[in-house]
Amino acid sequence: MKIVSQVMKKQIFRAMFIGGVVGLFGVAIFLGVLQASTQFSLKNDSNEVASNSNSNSNNKDAETIPTAGGATNGSMFFASQAGVYSNYESASSFVSEHPSLKESAIVEIDGKFYVWTSMVTDESQLVFLKDPATFKKAFSVSSDSCKEATIAELPSVLADKKATKLNFKDNLKDSTLPADWQAIGTAASSISNDINVIRLHVFAHYKSKNACLQVKF
Repeated sequence: MKIVSQVMKKQIFRAMFIGGVVGLFGVAIFLGVLQASTQFSLKNDSNEVASNSNSNSNNKDAETIPTAGGATNGSMFFASQAGVYSNYESASSFVSEHPSLKESAIVEIDGKFYVWTSMVTDESQLVFLKDPATFKKAFSVSSDSCKEATIAELPSVLADKKATKLNFKDNLKDSTLPADWQAIGTAASSISNDINVIRLHVFAHYKSKNACLQVKF
């Protein structure tokens, strides 16, 4: 009986030992899973915060980036355009075919030749033709790269709504204007007495002679 009792005690002790080990092992697994879950949750939260931060930063950047068609640094004008051609000969031929374009000017901009009938400072002043049909062309003129002071002043002079310096009948002498200003203006005035046509021809002349006068559409 003592032998049996000892065997039973050993079995019970073994069972308790195994149960304790299994229990500790289970607790360790549970704690490991819990820690991993916690770290995973913290990592997700961190990623979410970073994502939201980047998103807000991108939105902020998007709000501050200017769009195309925004404000320009040059003086704004509007032209009545009849057509645009890849070479001067074609543009000149087009003008000669339409008597209504006798007062028009051909303006070269970035290798293209634009046929314009007037150049105004206020869109409401535009006059459109029916044959050939003309349409509005908005643009700005910048002289930022012009080194000669008299040429750099031209966009402001042409943009003057009172057009004081475009009245060539007064034989104006102004050292702030190009030396040939009066001669060019007088020639333009012989084409038309419309100040918007005179402005166009004066601009076309100086644009053809000064590459620093930049036109942006």
